[in-house]
Amino acid sequence: MNCFFSKENIDSMARESGFCIRKSKLDGFQFLISLMFAHHRGKHFSLLDMASFLFRDFRLRITKQSLHDRFNVNAARFLKSCLAFLMSQKIRYNGDSNALRGKFNRIRIKDSTKYGLPDSFICKYRGFGGALHNSSSMISIQYEYDFLSGQSLDLRLTEAVRNDQSDSSDYTHDIQENDLFIRDMGYCTLKFMSMVDSAKAFFVNRLAPKTNIYASRDSKEPVDVKGYMRKLKKHGLEFMEVEVFLGKKDRIPVRAVISLTDEDTYQKRIRKTEKQARSTGNNVSEAFKTRIRLNIMVTNVPAEMLDAKNIRKVYSIRWQIELLFKVWKSQAKIHEFNTSNIHRFECQLYGKLIWIVLNLNLFNWLQQRIFSKRNYLCSVWKYFKLILNLSDRLLEAIKTPREIILLMDDLAELAPKILKLEKKKGKPSLNQQFMCLA
Repeated sequence: MNCFFSKENIDSMARESGFCIRKSKLDGFQFLISLMFAHHRGKHFSLLDMASFLFRDFRLRITKQSLHDRFNVNAARFLKSCLAFLMSQKIRYNGDSNALRGKFNRIRIKDSTKYGLPDSFICKYRGFGGALHNSSSMISIQYEYDFLSGQSLDLRLTEAVRNDQSDSSDYTHDIQENDLFIRDMGYCTLKFMSMVDSAKAFFVNRLAPKTNIYASRDSKEPVDVKGYMRKLKKHGLEFMEVEVFLGKKDRIPVRAVISLTDEDTYQKRIRKTEKQARSTGNNVSEAFKTRIRLNIMVTNVPAEMLDAKNIRKVYSIRWQIELLFKVWKSQAKIHEFNTSNIHRFECQLYGKLIWIVLNLNLFNWLQQRIFSKRNYLCSVWKYFKLILNLSDRLLEAIKTPREIILLMDDLAELAPKILKLEKKKGKPSLNQQFMCLA
């Protein structure tokens, strides 16, 4: 991390991107830091706030108009390059760099979060519009990380109309043998599963209701899932496992673990489906209603590596990324802004994302250290609340790199006392879920 926050490195990236063409009193390092530590202001962030920060921390006197002029396409390109460089950096725990060992090389979790933007941003960030979505301009933040190492693998801004299926096909990159992919069913196309299986990697995901199941490679007609539902009800089964093939042409071999959904979940699914159907003038078929009464999990992981009763536990680890998005919005205010200048919006968002990735790197170092010594996981929610209270310490550590060691030592001392991940009543703990993979 010291390598990334070297003033020389950052100012060099500022020159390469065209942000700093000639000698200016506002350099790339000052611009980046001022945006990183303005995240907590959210929609109340102003150019006056930024000017005040620059004067307080760098004794730099600059007008609001001068700052306004610096938010341009080159500034956004500079901060995007800073984020990309930081994503490639790792903070390793020297005691045991693989404290969270498992049966898999990496456990790759991916999802996206979306929110609306001013209509004037539609030229770059198209939204869905219409009665369901209310915004003609929306942004999607695509994020993927490795649960075992904590390393961020992918973080990109795209327009919301680019669906997750397309993103899954185009950005399922760097598949390594023995990787495990855990993704929402919106990403899990037949093409995605075939790519993963061909690379000798693994997936665990919910099956999309429209994907057909076949009993064999040669079956002419798909399986009628009503038979699964009748068997589950008749014998009072918690779940059943069958070996099937997916797709009319692909015929991907998988283990399917099938269970009945509870009534509340079914009613939520049917309401959502009927609302979407009405907006397009369609009706919901009885076959589709039957399908959404079932939870169908599919995987190509062999039973000796992961048994049927633990597949849902493993899949539920995916919700960790939902928790991260919640942290991003509540602590870093990624969805809050008050500008109609698209370049200023992007610069502010990149500044927030750089602050997030920096802290995820620190958290992951801390997680590895605590797990190796005490065999329990830390709460990412608690960590981000703590680091907000230590914002001045973190700022000084970035400006004076040797201070980062002292800060990390203090965090390691605090972590066992206040960051332990607590078990929620009635639900398996993340520790228990992880042990399914150990």
